[in-house]
Amino acid sequence: MVRNLMLAEGWNRYGKRLSFGAAALVVLLLGLKLTTLAPYQVKSTSLTSHDVQEEAFGVGTVETKVTVSVGSKIPNRITRLMVDQGDRVRKGQLLATLENEDFQAQVIQAERDLVRVGADLVANQAAIRQAEANLALAQKNYERYRALFQENFVAEIDLDQKKNEFVVAREAINVLSAQRKSLEEQQQRAQAAVKFAKANLAYTYVYASCDGVVVSREAEEGNAVVAGAPIFRIADTSCVWARAYIDETVAGPIRVDQPARVILRSQPTQSYPGHVARVEVASDRVTEEKVIDVTASFPSTNPPIGEQVEVHIITAQKAHAPALPRQALVPSGKAYGVWLIQGSRVHWREVQIGISDPSGWIEIVSGVEKTDRVAIASPEILMRLSENARVTVTEGTP
Repeated sequence: MVRNLMLAEGWNRYGKRLSFGAAALVVLLLGLKLTTLAPYQVKSTSLTSHDVQEEAFGVGTVETKVTVSVGSKIPNRITRLMVDQGDRVRKGQLLATLENEDFQAQVIQAERDLVRVGADLVANQAAIRQAEANLALAQKNYERYRALFQENFVAEIDLDQKKNEFVVAREAINVLSAQRKSLEEQQQRAQAAVKFAKANLAYTYVYASCDGVVVSREAEEGNAVVAGAPIFRIADTSCVWARAYIDETVAGPIRVDQPARVILRSQPTQSYPGHVARVEVASDRVTEEKVIDVTASFPSTNPPIGEQVEVHIITAQKAHAPALPRQALVPSGKAYGVWLIQGSRVHWREVQIGISDPSGWIEIVSGVEKTDRVAIASPEILMRLSENARVTVTEGTP
């Protein structure tokens, strides 16, 4: 009897364990059904007619096409600066002066030398006119005495005297003519000296070489500057553009005159329309980027030179193109595909895509029909889906 009681108690313990195990198995199966074995929740979408435009994006800075350095052609000390950074200047406007007392004295001395040589020339010309009159008289006397000598009315010594007077008068003309040539050469040198002295004096005044904005002042009053060293840098604001650096992988379709928009860092909510003005031929070998210059209608009163910008260049656009949201596409190697919903199952379909829009729409060239229902979900869920996988389509649009 005791043995029967012990056997009954053992069966009771075994039955309880079996019940607990069955319950645990049920819970496990229910958990799997609700998690791992549960159908994936997705939303559905279909082809939509949408305006799509493809953009190349890059960052850069606002620059001017031409920035010139303005300085002095002679070494000297700055006495006065008329403009500062940020000032607008006009071509020919006086920007700075250098010490010029010595150059003024050189101009005065050179002009005096020129006046003196001019006076010498006037005197020389008067002397030549007198010498020409003397020569004419001496020649006339010599010819008259020669005729008288032939008729034996005068002695030979008198003829020789008149001949000598004629020769002396002729040589005086030659001497004065040579002197005039020398004075004319002196006059040319004096004129060149005046021109040189005035040019050096003019170099002490620094003028703007173009219209624009002073972007930097490289020296201050009292500084000594060397010839050619910049005192100011002036940006020619007649052509202001954004210089953008765009990755080579997207820069290929960019062409001159393509529409673009530029966003200043200081005005992130406003974009300035423009177009591609220049595509540089050479790329940066280190960053693998191309430099693209885009003109835009920046504020003309104070162009934001040097400010960082975002540049968006429209490289292609299509109106009413069949498109899907970017979230619906799943990458597969170098291609793309979508999951088509058929009932409660999904099936893989490879698609050919066209241009993509920054707003998230991608043109579908082939692979999907307008009547197809396309699954859309997070990238993690779409990557976990497999052929003929079960899904649950929830309400709402992506």
